[in-house]
Amino acid sequence: MVTLRRLLTVKPAPPSKDAAEKAAEALQSRFEAQTARLRDIHEAQRPKNTTKQYKPKQREWEEWCARLPGNTDGAWVTEDKLCLFLEQEVINRESRAAGYEKRKAKRKAIWKEGERAKKKKKKKKKGGQQVVKGEAAAVVAEAAEENSSGEEEEEEWDEEALDAQFSETVRFETVNSYVSAITELYAWQFNGGKVPPAPLRGTKLSAVLKSVRRDEEKVRQANYVDRGLFTITSGYDINGLKRLISWCWEDAHKAPGSVEAHLRTAADHLLGK
Repeated sequence: MVTLRRLLTVKPAPPSKDAAEKAAEALQSRFEAQTARLRDIHEAQRPKNTTKQYKPKQREWEEWCARLPGNTDGAWVTEDKLCLFLEQEVINRESRAAGYEKRKAKRKAIWKEGERAKKKKKKKKKGGQQVVKGEAAAVVAEAAEENSSGEEEEEEWDEEALDAQFSETVRFETVNSYVSAITELYAWQFNGGKVPPAPLRGTKLSAVLKSVRRDEEKVRQANYVDRGLFTITSGYDINGLKRLISWCWEDAHKAPGSVEAHLRTAADHLLGK
């Protein structure tokens, strides 16, 4: 009886290999659609300034990947590609900050005025040393003034050399912001169960960032840049610091609950200078 029942029972046929592959592809497409939808929601809800900072950098990365010779995986993010992108497109690039060109032109104009003033002083010293008598002295002086005015009008500057002298390259913060923007692409690419081949911030990328920071510190030390620049002590002169510290010590007791904050501010200014 049991044998007869087994024979009469109809067993479902196992799914074919093609059907299993189609089902897996359909499921993977659903995962990709879900990832794209969640990414759009994430970008819409995050702060506008973050989107404003990340979008141009990510677009620049995609355009660079499109024209990279031998690149077969599109905008896929790897540590090697990111380090090459930073070296070719970001590091030692001239600054693109707002108002940079105006500041650069102003510094060039100030430098030119200083050079002209130095030349005038030298000419005055030479003219004072020469003693010429009578009418000949007047004739020589007029001729010298005409020649000097003509030289000033025809004075030409090496603009390329001046641009190189007063140009500013991007700082470490800009390079690090590129890394953060592309790291976001990396995170979304490997979202959905894919295992990345290696961590993005590995030894190679860390070495690149450390090199940029080290070079920037060397330039700051060579130019004697104030260590308090862009910190809590930035914007204060010595007299202003004295008044600020005196105010923190003398008037802190008037605001209840803020004594500790005032004393901490005073200590920061003292140690910073």
